[in-house]
Amino acid sequence: MYNPFDFTGKKILVTGASSGIGQSLSVELSKQGAKVVMIARNEERLNDTLSQMEGTGHIKLCVDLAETEDLTLVFQEIMSDGVKLNGLVHCAGIASVYPLRTISRKKIEDCMKINYYSFIELTKQYSKNKFNLGGSIVGISSHAAVVPQKCQTIYSASKAALNTCAEALSIELAPKNIRINTVMPTFVETAMVSAAFSSDNMGNNDYVREGLSHQMFGMIKPIEIANICMFLLSDASSTITGRSIWADNCTH
Repeated sequence: MYNPFDFTGKKILVTGASSGIGQSLSVELSKQGAKVVMIARNEERLNDTLSQMEGTGHIKLCVDLAETEDLTLVFQEIMSDGVKLNGLVHCAGIASVYPLRTISRKKIEDCMKINYYSFIELTKQYSKNKFNLGGSIVGISSHAAVVPQKCQTIYSASKAALNTCAEALSIELAPKNIRINTVMPTFVETAMVSAAFSSDNMGNNDYVREGLSHQMFGMIKPIEIANICMFLLSDASSTITGRSIWADNCTH
């Protein structure tokens, strides 16, 4: 039976694979036959992801994307099995939530390094003919890129940059048979969101309660975003590139 989400024989790179959306996506891709290359900083949590996956031949790499400007050597290691990539999903990111009075150049740089700069470098390396077989690139953006809220100044800017660069790069990458899109969720049930909107960080949780009150189906599960990523990775979305896909279930 034909299955557009059959990834048998496909090799997909997932960043932020140690938790949240990245972990869920890695597990689901493995269930659909993909060989997954997982990147994250924490080896113990990467091992936890691997323990939940099906199949064999998966690759895990401990890399701090925020501190690695040139990923040439990382991609060479990814290619150590001689198999080129069919897709890339950048799930790694941080949710920087700060009032204006506390914003500094360092806080801006810290957020942009992982949310935006690393996406550019990942895409740059992926797009080299020696590393890919065409395919699809997906960046996890945010509802905040278009509808920013209080204290999301840095975070919203980083995700808006992600959307805009995907739109521009889609034109440049099309001749290489590479598609590139972003996904814009609202609150997803991840450790990153919990940490970003904790009482220690925000002073109170009113913002979270207010945001969730507009989500018609409540907090989004990581698997729900993983499914959208799998659609964008698959041939079922072959006509979609340069787009930012809403995944917000919000009333506004």
